[in-house]
Amino acid sequence: MTVGIIKDDNDSMRIRIEKSITADLKAIGYDGVSALEEFGPGGLANLDQQETYLKLCNQHIDAVLVVALIDKTKEKQFKTQRSYDYTNTYYFNRIWNYRNIQADLVDNNSSIKGDYFWEAILFNLSTLEAECTIQSSSFSSPENKISSHFEKQVVKKMIKEKVLKNQNANPLKPF
Repeated sequence: MTVGIIKDDNDSMRIRIEKSITADLKAIGYDGVSALEEFGPGGLANLDQQETYLKLCNQHIDAVLVVALIDKTKEKQFKTQRSYDYTNTYYFNRIWNYRNIQADLVDNNSSIKGDYFWEAILFNLSTLEAECTIQSSSFSSPENKISSHFEKQVVKKMIKEKVLKNQNANPLKPF
């Protein structure tokens, strides 16, 4: 399941990101679903961690790809790291902290300005481990084309790092 965590009043950016990444996953042979399509705009928002986990597992969802817009000024550190550089507890808690980060965006300024970056975390629900993390370089306006570039790079990077494999690719045949 792809989940977009973006402060956007009309959800247009979230819809685009979730649909684009889900389509990329389906194109390489994975069953993918958008959180917005599966649960609606606020479908998981009022659930605690355990309730969310149970709801996802009951829907037979085995991994969640969370894509979030992060305000760089709210971050203690900004650097691209591989998932093994931090504990899985860090990533689990980070995903839950995205709500607070988005609330800060709403409280501090109704318009989006400043330095931001995109972050994606692929979280395996059966092992409760972060399989892959990806961060974009920083930028000043999320309204530009950086989000669509990042959307395309997420699945490509996971294939390159061998977190995902193209299940539709033809195997090599001997001479």
